[in-house]
This record gives sequence, C-alpha cells and structure tokens, in this order.
Amino acid sequence: MIDVHCHLNFPEFNEERDAIIENSKDKFSYIIDSGASYESNIRSYKLSQQYPEIIKTTMGYHPEYAGTNVKEIQEKTLKQITQNIDNIQAIGEIGLDFSKERPEDELKRQHDIFHRLLKMAEEYDMPVVLHVRDAEAHALEIIKEYPNIPDVVFHCFSGSKQTALDAVDCGYYISFATNALYSKKHKKNIKAVPLENMLTETDSPYLSPQKGENNQPLNIEMTIERIERTKKDVSFDEIEKQTEKNAKEVFNL
Repeated sequence: MIDVHCHLNFPEFNEERDAIIENSKDKFSYIIDSGASYESNIRSYKLSQQYPEIIKTTMGYHPEYAGTNVKEIQEKTLKQITQNIDNIQAIGEIGLDFSKERPEDELKRQHDIFHRLLKMAEEYDMPVVLHVRDAEAHALEIIKEYPNIPDVVFHCFSGSKQTALDAVDCGYYISFATNALYSKKHKKNIKAVPLENMLTETDSPYLSPQKGENNQPLNIEMTIERIERTKKDVSFDEIEKQTEKNAKEVFNL
C-alpha cells in the first residue's frame, strides 16, 4: 500500500511518530508525507531523511497560509521549494480553499501563489498535489492552463461527480481519504472514478475513523475496503495493487 498524503511531520504525532512508522513498515511500500508551510516542509524533509526506506516527501504551500502570510514568508517558501526540487516527489499541497468566506485580498494572494507554483511545476516537470476545498471545479479550469505538468492529484477530493469525471478526462488523479467511509458524496465519486485514476490516502492526523484519535496511515486499509464495497466488481488486492501502481507512476517511486 501507499498512503499518498499524510502529515506525520505535524506536532500531533510528536509522542507516537516513530512507533507509527515502525508499525507501518510491513504494510507499506511508501508513505508520502506532505509539507504545507515553510516549517512543515522542513520537518517533512527531515522525516524522509530519517526513514528513507519508507517516507517520501512533498513540499507545498497550503492556501490557508499562502493567502495570509506576508510577502517575505511567501517568497521564502517558494524559494525553499525550488531549492529542494530534487529532494521531493511532488509540489504540494498547494491550491485554493473556498471553505469559508474570505476577503478579496486573501483570495488574490491564494490565486497568485497557486499560479506561481503551477508555473514552477511546469518548469521543473514536477507533479502537483492539490488542496482545493470547495474550489474543485474552479481549480480544474486553472490547472488546464498548465498542460505540461506531468501529473495532477486532487488530494482528499470532495467535489462533485461531474468535476471528478472532468478531471479524469484530463488524465488527472482523484485521491480518496478515510472520510469516504461516511460520505454519500464520496461513495458516488468512488463509483464514477476508474481505478486507473484513483489514489488512496489518510490525510493523517485528520479525518480519523475513530472519534477523538489521530488518524494514521494504517487506516488506509479502511479506505480500500470502502472502495471494494462500493465498486463491488474489484477485490481488495486489485484495488491495493492498482492504486499502488498509480502512486508509483505519479510520484516516480
């Protein structure tokens, strides 16, 4: 298995991080840890250096930060990603977040940073991992402006079935997380998206199936079981093998 998106570098795992990674080694080919800010990019990269046999990293700039950080921090983070481009598997998570009402200047900063990072991905021939909460269809139209990005992953996709199918038509990947266990919308999307365009993740420590506990990569088995129950015509092993194959192709593993 491959968890294509989690945040083991986050402080929530300070007391159990090493144990979680050790307990995951028998189950996972790789776990892809995602940076979301200047500081978490550093932590994620250090984690991949500590556990190179299983942890890979992406460096990104979450739109919540991109939209609110001062210009000095924005420039420092973009430079950081460029300087580490040979040490990471993708640029992400990056994107847009329309999950709450935001002032116009914040939305403009989100868009400006998003475009700059997409240009960077084209320049360096890097895949991107997108956080586009409540902005899926809008982000898809923006992504189409950058046809030379090798692969695009819609992380923790929660958009409409039509947007998912439009993304698949472009050759992009839809990543399903553990929130698919309790969402009718996700069930519809799982039915619609071909296995060849599907990835699996946990977004740990978020979206835990167990109330009051941190999510963790091993819970990805529940996501695969959910896909198996929903699609019905494919087995757990088939889903596991195909999503791992997809991940290895996307992230050059």
